Amino acid sequence: MKKDVDYYDRLPWKVEIEPERQEDGTIIYIASHPEFEGVLGSGATPEEALADLHAARRAMIEALLAEGYPVPEPTMMAAV
Repeated sequence: MKKDVDYYDRLPWKVEIEPERQEDGTIIYIASHPEFEGVLGSGATPEEALADLHAARRAMIEALLAEGYPVPEPTMMAAV
């Protein structure tokens, strides 16, 4: 099986979304994959943060593959 961006995109990535209060008092949301350090998404809503995380993950995977670096995979399979 070819491990391309679409392969990694279909893996069951764990997602954590946390609210974060900004200096001006507004709340934004930060989304991350615990097993994929450095890949974050943010947004005014959890849904926006998740969409931004998805785009950031794809961009990081594309960059790692282009440079020949290993791409981490989820450490635990999601329950079906």
